[in-house]
Amino acid sequence: MNNFSAQSRRRFRVVARPKDRVRRVRALAAFAVTAALGAVAFVTVRKLAAEFRAPVIAAGPEARAIVEGPEPLRGLAQAAADSTPGTAGDKAEALKARFPSLSDVRIRRNWTEKTATLTLIVRRAVASATKRGKSFGFLGDDGTVFEAPEGAFMITGPSVEVAGASAAELSALSREWPILSAAGAFPAALTHMSYSSPENGWEASLADGTKVQWGRLEWTREKLSRLSEAVADARAKEPGSFSADLRWFEDGKVLLKPYQVGKLR
Repeated sequence: MNNFSAQSRRRFRVVARPKDRVRRVRALAAFAVTAALGAVAFVTVRKLAAEFRAPVIAAGPEARAIVEGPEPLRGLAQAAADSTPGTAGDKAEALKARFPSLSDVRIRRNWTEKTATLTLIVRRAVASATKRGKSFGFLGDDGTVFEAPEGAFMITGPSVEVAGASAAELSALSREWPILSAAGAFPAALTHMSYSSPENGWEASLADGTKVQWGRLEWTREKLSRLSEAVADARAKEPGSFSADLRWFEDGKVLLKPYQVGKLR
């Protein structure tokens, strides 16, 4: 009995076989690789999260705005953007409010350099505008009348008197303007269009002194064609200048009246 107890208290050393040792080494290696990849993934996620938050910093009040667009608007807009605090969006809104000749300001952000590029979208001017005989900016292709810095637009050709004209009338005029201002459209070159009243519509002034009571901005091509025919027929019979009235064109009437150029207002 004593011998058995003594034997049971003996320590036994278990020696793993070669195959078992290989398995254990492989398991430990796999665990180490997994742990290393996990650490790399953790660092990568933290780095990406930091970069993802960068736009908030770039778009903040400290963001620098670089203005792109034609001169002299670009220089003026750059100075205005630099003096306007806030985000790139704040600066863009300030530029649109300050410069009516801009239809929009597009924003492109560079997160890595913490800058924003503001691209100026300039309205397309179709004619210079006057108001009660004084220069009043330009008529846009969408019917908008706007002012612009000196030198921003170089417009030649006929001008438009906008006093009294509604937004709808100006929009209609800008729509028909390519036809009205085309070379050879009138019997003589068009120099000026002015709005008369809701009842009488528009009046055209030609380079030879002819005044044309145009009426509403309808049947533009047909009116021009009929006017040229009527003036040519009248001059064949009686050379000189005529005033024309197309206000009743829809009734088939084109009225011409001879007058002396010296008496024109």
